[in-house]
Amino acid sequence: MMKKFCLTIAGSDPTSGAGIQADIRTFDRCGVHPFSIITAITYQTSTKFYGYKSLSDILDKQFEAILNSYPIKFVKIGMIPDKSSLNAIVNYIKKFNLYAVYDPVLISSAGERLSETGLEKEIENNLFPLVKVLTPNISEAMYYSNVQLTEPNIRNVINLRKAATVILDKLYYNQRDQNEEKAVIIKSALAEKYWIEDLLLINQNTEKGFKKIFKTYKKRKIELNGNVHVHGTGCVFSSAITAFLSKDNDIEKSIELAETFFDEKFQKFVELPDKGKVIDLTTTEERLNVINQIKEVYNFISDIQDFTKLIPEVRSNISGALPNAKDKSDIAGIEGRVTIIDGYPYASGEIKFGASDHTARLILAAKEFDDSINFVINLKYKDEYIKRIQENTKLFIYELNREAQPEEMRNKEQSTMQWLIKESVEYSGKVPDIVWDKGEMGKEAMIRVFGKNSKDLINKLKKIIDVV
Repeated sequence: MMKKFCLTIAGSDPTSGAGIQADIRTFDRCGVHPFSIITAITYQTSTKFYGYKSLSDILDKQFEAILNSYPIKFVKIGMIPDKSSLNAIVNYIKKFNLYAVYDPVLISSAGERLSETGLEKEIENNLFPLVKVLTPNISEAMYYSNVQLTEPNIRNVINLRKAATVILDKLYYNQRDQNEEKAVIIKSALAEKYWIEDLLLINQNTEKGFKKIFKTYKKRKIELNGNVHVHGTGCVFSSAITAFLSKDNDIEKSIELAETFFDEKFQKFVELPDKGKVIDLTTTEERLNVINQIKEVYNFISDIQDFTKLIPEVRSNISGALPNAKDKSDIAGIEGRVTIIDGYPYASGEIKFGASDHTARLILAAKEFDDSINFVINLKYKDEYIKRIQENTKLFIYELNREAQPEEMRNKEQSTMQWLIKESVEYSGKVPDIVWDKGEMGKEAMIRVFGKNSKDLINKLKKIIDVV
C-alpha cells in the first residue's frame, strides 16, 4: 500500500518550530510523506521576527518539479508573502485540482507582518473559494468577518458563530450554491479557567442535504509562566488536519483526529534559551523502543513466505506496549494490520500508538496479571497447528472455551479479553505463551502468542513456524 502524500506551501522558519519545518515534522508524525514548497525565507527566532525574503520568483519552478512528478492531492498553505506568490498558489490549486487547507497567518507570533500590506483582500477574493478548510485564530477570524471577538475569558458565542458563518460563506464563489463540504475552525475561540475550546462550523452533507453544523472541541489549558508564547501551534494543527484528510477521512473526522493529536503534543515543549517554546514533536525514546521492537518482529515474518499461512482472515497485528501501559493509546500496532501481498506478509500501514484494538486489549488484560508481558501477535487457528505445537514444542498453550464465557460479557470486548486472560491464569498460574480458541458466531477462531519483548516473541514464532 503506497504511503499517503501531503504538500506544504509555507515559509521557512530557522527555529523549526513553525512554518515549513513544523509542517514537515507534523506530516511525518501523522504517518504521511511530506513534500514542500517554500514561499519565503524568514529571519526569526521563537520570540523575535527580523524579516523575510520572498521566493515568489522561483515558486513556479518548485510547483512544476513537484506536482508534475508526484500524485499529490492534499496541500496545507501557510505564509503567503506577496501577490505574485498568491497568484502562483491559486494557479496551481486550480491546475492540479488540489484539496487545500489554509492557515491564514497574517502576523508572526512576535507581532510582525508576514505579507505585503493589503494582501488580505486579494487572498479573500482569490484563494478562499478554493479552500476546503480554513483555520483562523481569533484575530484572523475577527479581521475576515469584521465581527468583534474581543471579550475577555468566555467570548460572546453568538458573535463567534456569526463570525464563523461570515467566513464560511466566503469559501464559496456563490453563497446560494454551497453544495460542497467545507469548514472553518476558529482556534481557541472560547476560554475558561482550565480549558480552551475551538469552534467548528462545517457545511456538512447530511441525509437531508447540506447543513451548517457547529461543534466545539475542548482542550486542556496550559499555564505558561511569564510572557511566553508557544511558537508554531497553528502550523502543527492545520498540518495535522491535512495529513488526516489525506488518509481518507472526511473533514469532521480529520479535525477530530487533529484535535486529539494536537492536544497530546501540546503537553510537552522544547524550551529555548530565549525563553521561547516550540511544541515537542519528537517521539520519546521509550516509544521509539516499542516501535523498533515491532519493526523487528515484522521484519522477521515479512521475509518468510510460509508465514502467510498463519495470517487469519481478519489479518494479523503485532502490538507492543509501553511498560506502564494503562490504555490502548500506550500500545503501538500496525495501522491496517499485516496482510498478504505477492505471496508475502505485508504491513498495510504505519506502526502507530493507538492503532491496534483487539491485540491492544489482550496486552492490557495480560498486564493485569503479569506486567512483564508487552507484546502479542494473533495467528490463524487450525486444529493441526495446535496439535503440532503441543507435540513438538515446550510452549505452554491454553484453550479458551468461549461457551463457558458468562453471558453478560459476550458483547463486551474489553470484558471478554479480561475474562480470557483471567481464565488462563487461574488454570495455569501464569499468562500462557499461547491462548487459542475455536471461535463462535461472528468470532474467528484464533491463536494468540504473547511475549515479554520482541526477542521473546520472535523465539516463540520461530518454534511455531518450524512445526506448522
